[in-house]
Amino acid sequence: MAMNWDINLFHFFNGFANHHSCLDWIIIFIGEYYFYFLLAILAFLLIWSYSKDKAGFRTFIISIFSALIARFGVAVLIRFFYPRQRPFLAFQIPHLITDYSYSFPSGHTIFIFALATAIFPRYKRLSYFFFASGLVVGVARIAGGVHYPSDILGGIVFGILVGLLINFMQPIFFPKELAAN
Repeated sequence: MAMNWDINLFHFFNGFANHHSCLDWIIIFIGEYYFYFLLAILAFLLIWSYSKDKAGFRTFIISIFSALIARFGVAVLIRFFYPRQRPFLAFQIPHLITDYSYSFPSGHTIFIFALATAIFPRYKRLSYFFFASGLVVGVARIAGGVHYPSDILGGIVFGILVGLLINFMQPIFFPKELAAN
């Protein structure tokens, strides 16, 4: 019963991909390539803040660290213990995006939400942009056939938790004399 909502919602969003429309190109772009646009924005902000805003630079370094821990630490560990097959493989359905690793939690979503959460204390409006982007990427990846809604929800929850934990542990990474800026 609990999985019915997940499967039904997956089929609803996946139904937007009809494999012949302009919407398919939008789903592919957002689900596959928009992530790199977000990384480019982050790289620009990192470079800009290095010369203009040392406290901001520290925030961006912490946010990148948070996102990497979330994606390549937490997500990989969860996938090791909970190897969930991608929906396009489970249902043998056409898909717009291909990824053969396990699906829970969404690596894209956990990365973006950990990043947005770590940025939040200093750059609230920028973090709202990243949170919204994470949601849009997640929905596009459901529509593209590579994630269930619960994969996205798991990425959101674990990404936020990792971001909060890293922010809480920030004094360990940046001692008091560095935090004074």
